[in-house]
Amino acid sequence: MLQNIYFQYKGAAMMLFKKEGEQVAFRGTAFLIHPRGYLLTAAHLIIGITDLMAVPMEEHPGFAPVREETVAPIPLEIRQIDRERDLALLKFGQEVEVSMPDHVMGIPEEVPIGNSVACLGYPFGYYHIYTQLIKQAAVAGKILSKNQTRIFLFDTLIHDGSIGAPLVNLYDGRIIGVVGGRFLPQDLMPEHLRQSAEAPIKTDISYAVSIEHAARLMEKETLALI
Repeated sequence: MLQNIYFQYKGAAMMLFKKEGEQVAFRGTAFLIHPRGYLLTAAHLIIGITDLMAVPMEEHPGFAPVREETVAPIPLEIRQIDRERDLALLKFGQEVEVSMPDHVMGIPEEVPIGNSVACLGYPFGYYHIYTQLIKQAAVAGKILSKNQTRIFLFDTLIHDGSIGAPLVNLYDGRIIGVVGGRFLPQDLMPEHLRQSAEAPIKTDISYAVSIEHAARLMEKETLALI
């Protein structure tokens, strides 16, 4: 089952870079969500950045090199941002032939606690290791934040390079969330309690924002949900 998810989404999960002069710097992961060239990622990866690019995974038979000598970046436009829920909708800035699975949008409310999930990202991209990894986990909890954001908690530690990756339901192969990073409980504490709290707790739990919030960004672009 995990192998099927990998082959289904490996081409859709891309590296996200920003341009710095003549160089590029890794920012995280983004993934295709619509065949018209739209991608989703976490908003905090791109705030204040204008020159963004996506780099698809290179296909290699057998074992892939940890570094690519050359890459073919695709310029991106920022189309919609929801800072409150840390989501961003991007679009290819040029015509790109897109190949992606059908019916990718899952139904988050139907995903029970304990359900198996997976994410595909580039966890070690900040260390210039541009290898895509798939990681399996279980939904450990579902919470509703103070601003009414639906959040999946899952029982594995996600490294920074996989922020922005898709969280995929293994049961039906559909995307149910956008990976936001490690879950830090103090981030959800009231401000007056946070200031008096003890040292921050670092958990081995990660979180993803429910895909239904991203659907609202897509609706603003008049995109049919698929």
